[in-house]
Amino acid sequence: MRTAVQVALLLLVASVPLAAQDASGALRLRFSLDESPRLGRVAPAIRLPYATRDGVGPAEQPFDLSQELGRVVVLVFYPGDFTPACTAEWRALKERHGTLFPEGVVVAGISTDSLASHVRFASALELPYKLLSDPDRTIIQRYGLSDGPKSRRAVVVVGRDGMIRYLDPAFAALDGESYVQLAAVIRAATEHR
Repeated sequence: MRTAVQVALLLLVASVPLAAQDASGALRLRFSLDESPRLGRVAPAIRLPYATRDGVGPAEQPFDLSQELGRVVVLVFYPGDFTPACTAEWRALKERHGTLFPEGVVVAGISTDSLASHVRFASALELPYKLLSDPDRTIIQRYGLSDGPKSRRAVVVVGRDGMIRYLDPAFAALDGESYVQLAAVIRAATEHR
């Protein structure tokens, strides 16, 4: 009778394609761990500069997700400032602020736009949120939300413990039901200890 470890190793070896032999005749295997964000996993690290309606945040104090442990964090990935759908989404988030985000919940937007664009956008819409600039798409790609040169529209809720509690990789910003569902998830995350 095989042990669970033996079975697991057999399954691993059977599922890994063998690489070709190199010039020396040595056989090379490559393993990769799937670290993509998923429910119940630790949220990938984020450290990005940000802007608010009041201006650019201090360069020496970028938004750092690890500094938000103990708080629920809502990450709103979006394609770009001043686009019709993104403008509608951020207006909806602001209008629903009181019902969506209980006190202490951190909301941060992430796009490829510049900090200067974020300041203008947040100021024009009077947004009370931090907008993070990811021009190289480092974080957007880390979260698997790249859509060509921009970010896909998505929402991620990170619990107080740093674990992903909700991930909607195709958030329907123009559908009111999306905000009802998001409110329920945020409420559950704030009640979870």
